[in-house]
Amino acid sequence: MDAVLSRTHLAHDIHGFLLPTLEAVSNAMHGLEARFGDRAASEGKIDIVFENANDPNKILISITDNGIGLNDENYKSFKTPFSGYKLKSKGRGFGRFIAFKVFSRIHYSSRYEFLTDRQTRTFRFDIYRDDELVFHDGDPDFTHVGLRVEYDSPLTPWHDLIRQIDQSTVSDIIASHFLPYFLYRWLPEITVQFNGGAPESVTTRFKDIFVEYDKGQVEVDIDGSVETIDYSLTRIPKTRSFKNHCLLFAAADRIVGKPRDLTNVLGEPHFTNENNENYIIIAVVRGEAFESRLNDSRTGINISPKAIERIVSAVSDVIQKGENTQIEKIKTSQSTDLNGALQENPILRLGLRGKSIAEYVSAKPNNWTAQQFVADLAIERYRASKDLTKAITTAAASPENYAATIKDIVSKIDQNNKEALAEYVIHRKNVIELVEAARKYTSDAKHHPEEVIHDLIFRRFSDSATHDYFEHNLWLIDDALAFLPYVSSDRTIHGGKRSKGDKVADLALFDDSLVLGDNDGTTVTIVEFKKPSRDDYVFGPEKTDPVTQVVETLEKAVRAGGVTRTDGTHMSFSGVIRRFGYIVADLTPSLVKVLKKHDFLNDQNPKIFFRYRDNEKIFIQAIGYDTLVENAKKRNQAFFTVLLGE
Repeated sequence: MDAVLSRTHLAHDIHGFLLPTLEAVSNAMHGLEARFGDRAASEGKIDIVFENANDPNKILISITDNGIGLNDENYKSFKTPFSGYKLKSKGRGFGRFIAFKVFSRIHYSSRYEFLTDRQTRTFRFDIYRDDELVFHDGDPDFTHVGLRVEYDSPLTPWHDLIRQIDQSTVSDIIASHFLPYFLYRWLPEITVQFNGGAPESVTTRFKDIFVEYDKGQVEVDIDGSVETIDYSLTRIPKTRSFKNHCLLFAAADRIVGKPRDLTNVLGEPHFTNENNENYIIIAVVRGEAFESRLNDSRTGINISPKAIERIVSAVSDVIQKGENTQIEKIKTSQSTDLNGALQENPILRLGLRGKSIAEYVSAKPNNWTAQQFVADLAIERYRASKDLTKAITTAAASPENYAATIKDIVSKIDQNNKEALAEYVIHRKNVIELVEAARKYTSDAKHHPEEVIHDLIFRRFSDSATHDYFEHNLWLIDDALAFLPYVSSDRTIHGGKRSKGDKVADLALFDDSLVLGDNDGTTVTIVEFKKPSRDDYVFGPEKTDPVTQVVETLEKAVRAGGVTRTDGTHMSFSGVIRRFGYIVADLTPSLVKVLKKHDFLNDQNPKIFFRYRDNEKIFIQAIGYDTLVENAKKRNQAFFTVLLGE
């Protein structure tokens, strides 16, 4: 028995200290039921008395009942650990040994009936002696049939805790430990008395509080076997001892183990009713699966943490359905908070993936704060643009560094709830650095093709029907381009395979005009990318003259009257067409020569050539990659300074 006891661990708290008392009360109930049967609730009585309650050297706790007493059958069972008699009453015959984890002196006294006579037994119980039972000649200090158990001389580790104990806490713990009796069994009159004061009836205090308002069953996978679990729910006022929603496991008609806090699942530690009164929900679960897995000391149930999670989840779902009004209040509050966060960080809307705020919030935990939603949406935003991220890292001269940067960003957002705007500014800064890297020589002393930078700005062979605002980097050219309603990248006007005569622009951007309420016009913008450092341009032919290429491509788009999107729908051009063109290429001598032959000017900015062609009614700008990067840095420098300290 010493070995079994040494493997039994009690929590070093008030509940752990009171566990021997709770075991004595449980045994007393069995004695009451054995004596009175169905009348145990009305005729049974258990008195718990604390003398010198806060003095570790003098404290005495007694538990007295008017049950059947320690008759011959019970006495025989008492001397036999793990007896069949106790098993019939869902016991283990081990509970009385728990007392030696807390006290060094335990005393039993009993009056019981034998035929027509009343007899007594009084002895000290000490498992550390060869003769465990030391009998006394004196009679019990009570005259009725029943049993008294007395504990004193507590072990030193409990002394500090004893100095803090109070009657109200003891009553709360007794009531919660035997909550199953309140909800779905019977309960005798149980009183608690401290230091000679007036006894308090635990039964009377809690019988109108611990009332079952719902019950049912759920099926849960417990360690590979589907088990039926019974649940009972009660609503009680929030108090010092009952502060938050919780789930309790019951076996052998008592609560076993620590409560499982449901605050995180339900979203609030307590709810508030229409009278502005705070209340909590306590769920009690029980079933044969728990009885068969109850440990010998009845301090725990041997099931895996994953099984516990599944039980908590299943019962929490039941609670949430019953508390729908409360859950809706939580979700409404979350939606309001998230909406405010998105107004400050509109970039994160991409993480919603087309869902409304209410739809998104409904699928997330009830206890999430605005910061947690921001962190989640930031990560979702990255997942939504993972294809672009792959293209960027492929284009980088040192892709490992960028991948590490992305991981670092996500980690910081998740751990420190970084503001999403800062995240996007960091993203822009990295993209600018990648463009600069793409302009440099590769390992074989060659320049990257223009496709590398093209993919950085907008993925080739795609359009904005499949790529949202935050999935491209058109802001590198001009922030205004990023907001155009349709972009086609390296695709034919008809949307099919390229055939002879097709004009394919690197980027074609189309905008239904909303200027001054003018809703009958369309803006068309063509962007052509050229290989960095290319210097073999020739005036005239479309293949060697980027100006001719822009004009011809734009004219064909206009003549086509519209463009077919990747999703198969057709976008028509209507009304007056405003035409713009961009040539993005390094301003090498041969390109400058071609531009000047086309009468381009650079008097406003030596690094940008431009011309408005009257006949075609098109305004074209030619801009070098160095200027592209420089201007992008200037437009974003304010953010880099404020958010990154640069």
